[in-house]
Amino acid sequence: MNVLVVGCGSIGKRHINNLIKLNNIVSVFVYTKNKNCLKELDNENKIKTINNLDDIKPDFAIIANETHKHIDTAISLAERGINLFIEKPLSHSLAKTDALRNIVKEKGLKAYVAYNLRFLKAMGYVKEQISKKAIGDLYFARIEVGQYLPSWRADRDYKNSYSASREKGGGVALDLSHEIDYMRYLFGDPSNWKVVKAKVSNLEIDSEDIFEGIYLYDNNFICNVHMDYLQLNKKREMRIVGSKGEIICDLVKNEVTVNVNNKNSAINDKGMFDINKTYTDELMHFIESIKRDVEPSITLEDGIKVLRLLEDKNV
Repeated sequence: MNVLVVGCGSIGKRHINNLIKLNNIVSVFVYTKNKNCLKELDNENKIKTINNLDDIKPDFAIIANETHKHIDTAISLAERGINLFIEKPLSHSLAKTDALRNIVKEKGLKAYVAYNLRFLKAMGYVKEQISKKAIGDLYFARIEVGQYLPSWRADRDYKNSYSASREKGGGVALDLSHEIDYMRYLFGDPSNWKVVKAKVSNLEIDSEDIFEGIYLYDNNFICNVHMDYLQLNKKREMRIVGSKGEIICDLVKNEVTVNVNNKNSAINDKGMFDINKTYTDELMHFIESIKRDVEPSITLEDGIKVLRLLEDKNV
């Protein structure tokens, strides 16, 4: 297979390095304005740069450029019949998502939105516990993620990052939309919701630094999602409370605890929290979906639903 990677930031470089290690990948074509980034990669003669997206027609393309460029890039490639692996979030807004959906359907393409946390074994374990009602009927959940933006990417000034720019698709809601996707993965789609976005700090950004979402389900279950750019001590955790106990999954401490009838069972197996493996697993999953001509596990529609859940329901 030949693959095109559009964009060579941190996530683009990660995908390139993973691709060149796969035996069934012949060449990785990279389209980027940042030519210096390729010097940091393990080439193995598989990596080639191109100056025009029309120069090749790969088996699929990974779209890893700035968020606000995702949709236009995806539409351009889809019109040429190229399968799409789109980094999350799908876009910075819902504009043109219907157009992309129509082209993908018309051309019979595979389109995947890269919410890799679904491939984390710990996430699968939590879903299994919910499915078998280990903690009984669900009452409520709180999902929280936060990290101080200036310490997030130590190699660059946060003020120059896309996270700082609303126009470029920055803001904590889009940046950390994994939490919305795995809420859907674990609990399904809510029937009603309300969100609040605000900038409450003195960070030099014009995007929001805090997000609060309340999601209501038909079975009276409620999920609260909190995201921020503010916490000096990084936090990424979910707590799910049911009629028999609770599940706590801490993605910083790498531990899942299930408490049923006041009896704790803790799992901190490193293999359950191997984030790096999720990136390889999702690539292999998408490649297999193309080979077998089946829909990938996270579709374009899933990406669109996440964007909708980041806004009030009536927006």
